[in-house]
Amino acid sequence: MMSGTRHTAQAKRMDLAFASLLSKDDEEVLAAITRIGQEGDARAIRPLLVTLATNPSTSVQQRICTLLYEVKAPQADAALLAALEDAEFKGIRNIVLSTFWNAGIDVRDHLNVFVDIALAGSAAECFECLTVIENQEIWPEKDTRSALKRVEKAIPSESDPYKASMLADLVSVLQYRLGINATD
Repeated sequence: MMSGTRHTAQAKRMDLAFASLLSKDDEEVLAAITRIGQEGDARAIRPLLVTLATNPSTSVQQRICTLLYEVKAPQADAALLAALEDAEFKGIRNIVLSTFWNAGIDVRDHLNVFVDIALAGSAAECFECLTVIENQEIWPEKDTRSALKRVEKAIPSESDPYKASMLADLVSVLQYRLGINATD
């Protein structure tokens, strides 16, 4: 019974911390971020992202990024993948993407998500996706082969030379993962 009471008390503290993230008082927001850092779980990711997207304070944004970049909570991958698809977070998508590689989150079953964003997104998003793909230890071979074909097909129609260069780098990374040398 005690652990159930403790869990309920922690859930209430987290709910209060999530509500405090919406405060106009930056000190209150920073205190909430500290509490979330100490006691939070993957449920905290969405409220933190909402605050990141809406609070203009540099110190608040830096603290949230620091917390996200160190996230080790179970189910963080699912919460962050959902955020990538949420239009509310379009303006901070680069930060969400960089969270995956900064925090070392295993996304081996989601290569297509990152390739889709690399192909359709901005050059900055493409860069973050390239970094995620480079830093993931394992990618399934079938997914890697499919991704390689998609990226190779997209490069000729890319009008931004910077993004086209990153897509070419992505091709190299995928080829390397498949054991294909550029001279093969």
